[in-house]
Amino acid sequence: MVKRITRFAFNGIITILFVLFLAAMFLLIQGRLNPDQIPSVFGYHPLTVLSNSMQPEFSAGDMVLAKNVNPAEVEVGDVITYNDPEGNIVTHRVIEITTENDAPVFHTQGDNNNTADDYTVSGSELIGEVNTTLPYGGYVVQFLSGPVGVLLFIILPVCALIGITVYERLGKDNEAESEEEKKSRQTV
Repeated sequence: MVKRITRFAFNGIITILFVLFLAAMFLLIQGRLNPDQIPSVFGYHPLTVLSNSMQPEFSAGDMVLAKNVNPAEVEVGDVITYNDPEGNIVTHRVIEITTENDAPVFHTQGDNNNTADDYTVSGSELIGEVNTTLPYGGYVVQFLSGPVGVLLFIILPVCALIGITVYERLGKDNEAESEEEKKSRQTV
């Protein structure tokens, strides 16, 4: 029974790691094919926070998931991710919405900043609205994308899976041999 539970847990962990690996590969390929666009999975853009301008909401090293959103649906108080005038990706809170040419224009500010940003954000610069934060997720992604992370995340689980498979097959072969020996002794 314990062996069965252990195998079930191990298979579950391997499945989760495999799904995460596929998502990471999908994002990597998407980023390589379209270097001018931010990779996304099902409309969600995983982004690593680089500064503490939004503390205490989230901190540097956290990961946020910004979901594609219609600019008309953004409200004051929402946290949005956008391209600033210098081309940097920024995630700040909307503090005011005005209109230019019948389109919403967002005024933003970091929660940890004393002043509002000195530029406005148009709908074309909007990447998405942040709706999920994964504490330390950015650090995890950074670690896993390095050589040690690849070793721990891909190579070791694959070796463990191969080792367990070989062990189980050898165990079944040994069980079959011992059953044959028992039968041959009983017939003698």
